[in-house]
Order: sequence, then C-alpha cells, then structure tokens
Amino acid sequence: MYFYKKKQMWIFTDEEKDSAHSISTIDYLQRNYGLTFKQDGRGYRCREHNSLFVHADQKAWYWNSRGIGGGDVIEFVIKYENKSYADALVQVINPMQEDTVSYIKAPERTEPQERELLLPPKTKGQFKRVFAYLTKTRCIDPKIVDCLMHKKFIYEDARGNCVFVGYNKTGLPAYAAMRSTNTNHRFRRDAAGSDKANGFYLKGFNKQKLYVFESPIDLLSHATLKNLESGNSREWLDSTRLSLAGVSDNALKHFLNEYPEVEEICFCLDNDAAGIKATEKYMAKYADWGFKVSSEPPTHKDYNEDLQAAVKNFNMAATAPKR
Repeated sequence: MYFYKKKQMWIFTDEEKDSAHSISTIDYLQRNYGLTFKQDGRGYRCREHNSLFVHADQKAWYWNSRGIGGGDVIEFVIKYENKSYADALVQVINPMQEDTVSYIKAPERTEPQERELLLPPKTKGQFKRVFAYLTKTRCIDPKIVDCLMHKKFIYEDARGNCVFVGYNKTGLPAYAAMRSTNTNHRFRRDAAGSDKANGFYLKGFNKQKLYVFESPIDLLSHATLKNLESGNSREWLDSTRLSLAGVSDNALKHFLNEYPEVEEICFCLDNDAAGIKATEKYMAKYADWGFKVSSEPPTHKDYNEDLQAAVKNFNMAATAPKR
C-alpha cells in the first residue's frame, strides 16, 4: 500500500483488500468496539446488543434493531460508521499505525456435512387419501392443498400418511413430518435425517412479517381462514408462515438467521398452557433482540379447531331457511 499524494488517498493492493475482507468480524468488533459474543445456534450473538448476530463463518452479520447487515467487517464499518468503501478500508487496515494490528482471519469455509434426509416413498397415483383428509377432515382450502402438492410441499406416502416437507434456503428438502390420515390412529413422526431446526415454512410476498405456529396443520388452517375472511382465494400467498413442530424455538432462530429481512414476529401458538407459556417467553425474548412482536392466539385450542368451527358456522348459515 502507498499514499497517492496527488489525490490524497491510500492505494491498496488486491491482496491487501482480500486480507481485509477475510478478517473475523467478531475479532474486529471485540478489539475496536469492546463487544463480546456468545455462541448461539449456528452463529454468535452479541452480549451487549442482543439483535447483533454474526453468522457461523464469523464474517457475515446482521443488526436487526438497526436494520443493517453485510457479508464482512468492511461492510460493518461502511454501514455502522457511515463511511465510504475507501475510508472503511483505511480504517480497518489502518496504514498510519506504526505497529499494524494483526487481526484473526475468519475460518475457512468448509462445506457442512449434510444430513441425509430419508423421505418416505410416495404412494403410486394421486394423493387422494391425503387430499380428502386435509380438505374434508381438516377443512383446509382445496386450492391451497392442490398448490402445495404441485410444489411438492405435501404428498402421500406409501402407507397413506400425510408428509409435510420443509426445504432449506437452497431449495433442497431438509425436514419432513409424517402425520396419520386415520383419525382413529394417532401417528406423528419426523422422517429419518430430518433437520428439525429447518422446519416447515411457506414464504409469502410479505417477507418482513412472520407468523409462527406449532404445526403445519395450524399453519395451513390460518392460511385458509385468511382466505375466508378476505373472500380472496389468493390472500394466503401474502403472508410468510413457519411451523415450529412443537414449542421449541430452534426453527425460529434458524429461520431468522437464514432470512434477516424479517422485522416482525406474530406468535400464533396453541391456546393451552404450553402454548401460552411459550408465547410469553418468546415475545419477551425476541423483543429484546430488536424484533417487533405480537400474538394472535386461536379462540379454540388451535387454529384448526378455529377453522373447523368457522366452516361449520358458514355451512349452517348457508343452509338456513330464508325468511
């Protein structure tokens, strides 16, 4: 590097630029801002600012409460200090310093060892049993079910079970939940190799607000109710929804790390002791992390019971004799 007097600027080589971009964001923020970090899931969360998160590669970061994020420490300085790229590079490399600081480099990215998801084999022919179960027994909008079957989010396995498939950010299946279509036989199991942190989710046009449910059935029931309330068969496509597969927030943390554009979380967990307790806990937790939080608990035990009641009332009103 050298100082170009005519233009009063520092000139850096490509190697120096590459070196600056490879610096560990965690190491830089610890040394220059006095911040500390703790491991959280697949990344690192700042102790002083809960909504500041550094990804597992120790380079990419997102500060939710400020609505900023980037791929490395140079972008942090640009956005946090409001500097130009050249000024950020000067600050990080600091050529005026007599003893140049040697920052730790971010670890070399290695390909994660993929868990082999063993999806149960599909039944031959059409998924009539699952379609009837979801639309007749569970009252979910047939157009929603048909669309998700076409997109391979839902299918029927060789034993007649309903399979909900959760895809990762690259579009590959990472999770699958199997549910019995026989109402007299309770069967709930995740497919072998499922990454439960990935979960079952559907991204809508609105990616800033996320609705959170305990199960895929409740997720689809909420989508159906939005269609019924609006009278628009495509209303469900507007919202982004995530199923936790229970009340653990592992899938939520993973989703927020993968999709940092989320700003608001609406908890729609079951209206029972476990769901109410989890909602209160997570609303406090994620508000502290800088998210706008709200809750829309179902009137009955869960959203599918709400949907079945709504459909029953609608059918009764439709068949009632006119005066």
